[in-house]
Amino acid sequence: MANWTQKKQLFAICGGAGLVCALAVGGVFYAQGLIAEIETAIDGKQQSIAAAETKIGQIPTLEKETIILRENLGEYVKILPDTKALNEFVRMINQFENQSGIKGTGLIPKTGAAAKSSERFALIEYSYDCQATLWEFLKFVNLIENYERFVSISEFSIQSGDKGKQAETREGDIVHQVRLTLQTYTYNGKLSGKEANIPDYEGQVAALREEIFKRLQTIRIEKYTQRGNQGRRDILVDPRVRGDEHLAGALSPQEQRPILQRHLDTVKSLGDMLQRMRRQDLTMFEQYSLEKRLKEGLLSATTAVESDAPRITYGPYKAQWVKDVVQGLAVVREALEAKQHNDEVVDPYLPQKELEQLVADLQNDCQTGQLEEAKTRYETISSRLNIPPTESRHALAVAAKAWHMKATTALDFRGLDLRLQGVVVNRGGRSGVLLNGEVYEEGEYVSDELLVKLVEEEKVWFVFRGLTLVRTM
Repeated sequence: MANWTQKKQLFAICGGAGLVCALAVGGVFYAQGLIAEIETAIDGKQQSIAAAETKIGQIPTLEKETIILRENLGEYVKILPDTKALNEFVRMINQFENQSGIKGTGLIPKTGAAAKSSERFALIEYSYDCQATLWEFLKFVNLIENYERFVSISEFSIQSGDKGKQAETREGDIVHQVRLTLQTYTYNGKLSGKEANIPDYEGQVAALREEIFKRLQTIRIEKYTQRGNQGRRDILVDPRVRGDEHLAGALSPQEQRPILQRHLDTVKSLGDMLQRMRRQDLTMFEQYSLEKRLKEGLLSATTAVESDAPRITYGPYKAQWVKDVVQGLAVVREALEAKQHNDEVVDPYLPQKELEQLVADLQNDCQTGQLEEAKTRYETISSRLNIPPTESRHALAVAAKAWHMKATTALDFRGLDLRLQGVVVNRGGRSGVLLNGEVYEEGEYVSDELLVKLVEEEKVWFVFRGLTLVRTM
């Protein structure tokens, strides 16, 4: 019996010990699970902290981008105002009408255009009617495309004005009836979220001024300029009808041909002059002289072309006129402007060596009697000779001006009506000259500017505007 009791006690002790061990093992596993959960939570917090630190690190960059976007927002949303500011839209249309030559007949807001919208960008549409030639219409569309505010042409229709001899024309082109639908948008900035407050905003704007300007350039769209018909025909006009048949009082092709040829010769002459200007062996005077002549020729040719353009109505001649005359002048003009831009210098005055050469050339011209050459040589580059007294080149500029005055005075003296009809040379007293029917002795004034200085047998010396000059018998 005692043994059984002892066994029961032993079993109880063993069971209790096993239970304790089991509880201990379970506690260990539970604790490990809690540790794993805490470690996972710690990792999550560390990741959140890392993400927050990354965002904090991005704040300066985000502030910079926000400032740049805010400052350039005006360019991004540079669109037309709402219908309450319709006058601004009408002014734009009127301006484009004048530039393109079309005649507007009506601008009407379409139904619902004035309705308020909860959208940030609200659509506004206008219906616009006008009368225009094909080329005027294309120029008008081009002006709208290049407008600084957003305006698009969603649809258009053209009713051809080709009605034979009764068709309305402008400068030889048929006038058509055109209807457009113009679309624009209003920007409702109030719908935007609350703006974030950026510390020292004005200071950062000043620091980012250059970057703001650079970003602004990327916003702007490259523009295209429509150059007119360039010799092409109006696709809305029946090509079987000759362009000059419906023009009352138009010149015949035989009469138009000499006009065209005259302008073609002028353009060729200007082109040849431009080619000569590009030669490397030209002197400084020749360069300036050619440039002056080319500018004057371009101005004269442009005026003549504008005057004669309406007289060229014959189809083949009109195409050649646009291609070889109008565009030819434009090519010469652009080439001259490009050359002037490339030759542009910071110093507005003539360089020292060229000044020295100018003075030597003027002196030689005056001494050899080439007075017109000297006058032209100086006046061609006179704009670069206004050198201030503080400059070391001032003395040379003064010398050049003195030779120019001598040449001008001598030319004026040459133009005076002085008829030497006889002389009396008195060795012991004052000699005299019979001039224009009157007798003048040495030392007497012929006029306020002209004095008889010395009378010799074959020539008479005068003082004219302070310069001593001679006339021979």
